[in-house]
Amino acid sequence: MPFEVGLAVATARWRPAHQWFLLEARPYRVQQTLSDRGGTDAYIHGDRPRQLLIALTDALVRAGKQPTLDELYRLFQLLSAEAVGIRRNYRTLFGARAFKDLVVVAVDFATREKPLPAR
Repeated sequence: MPFEVGLAVATARWRPAHQWFLLEARPYRVQQTLSDRGGTDAYIHGDRPRQLLIALTDALVRAGKQPTLDELYRLFQLLSAEAVGIRRNYRTLFGARAFKDLVVVAVDFATREKPLPAR
């Protein structure tokens, strides 16, 4: 993680319009890992999906329409269920083809005309 954060910070210095966010599962682990990220608050999510979605929506607030937390969580549930089959087919979720399949499924779920069904 320190390397990736370094790339994000460097990009933000060269391109001021570039924003970066730091998300972490556990409080204070960031300070142990990164000593030079001063002035940046991490979004702590406790390694729980719903808390991660809250942290992401806090970090990525925009003026236009954005999905609700419940819509995002339902999308997460649907995508998680589909990921089981994708992982079974490719034995990973991180290969190019498996990732592309995840993207296709996520876009399909997110762009349905009707709102995501409540569970």
